[in-house]
Amino acid sequence: MNGWLEQTAAYWGAGGPLLAPIALVSLGIWGLFLRSRDVLVRTLRDGAAARAVLDSESRGKTAGPLAAALESVPGGIAALVRGAIDDVGRGAAPRAAFAARESEALGLLRRDLVVLSALTAVAPLLGLLGTVAGMIHTFDAVAVVGGNTGARVAEGVSQALITTQFGLVVALPGVFGVSRLQRMLRNVQAVMAECRSHALQVLAPAAEG
Repeated sequence: MNGWLEQTAAYWGAGGPLLAPIALVSLGIWGLFLRSRDVLVRTLRDGAAARAVLDSESRGKTAGPLAAALESVPGGIAALVRGAIDDVGRGAAPRAAFAARESEALGLLRRDLVVLSALTAVAPLLGLLGTVAGMIHTFDAVAVVGGNTGARVAEGVSQALITTQFGLVVALPGVFGVSRLQRMLRNVQAVMAECRSHALQVLAPAAEG
């Protein structure tokens, strides 16, 4: 155990000062991924419940009972449909009301995804910056006359390689995480579209009438 700790400490020390910000980026990537995934999982689960209610209640119903049926359904998609129904009741066009509500909801869901994408791009760039710093250290060691040049060169090369490796390792989970969250977000959009379709079966004919 002590040997593992010593090796970790030696690795960290050889990586140079940029390992600390790369580690912070790693924490940010994992924190944002887990939070966004939890939000999207709950949104999909609650959206499925809202879709089931709308599927069973939209036939032969009017806007008022339809909104009342959604009162017991938790989550943002049910709230989105109720909000759109309220907007239609105040005179908005049904499709425009849903488009505005969906745009607002998806904007909130995409917010963490945008930051996660940015952090994923930052990690390898920090690693590249460490590579440049390590190579500068190496060239300075070569330029110095006398002393333990070999050790200083090895120190610079180690710093360059370790920061590059660390930056890439940190970025990889972010790449896969962004891809996973984007698929989940597309599923949320599909559930929203189905809920909108069910609601418009009630709202569109009433607006036209």
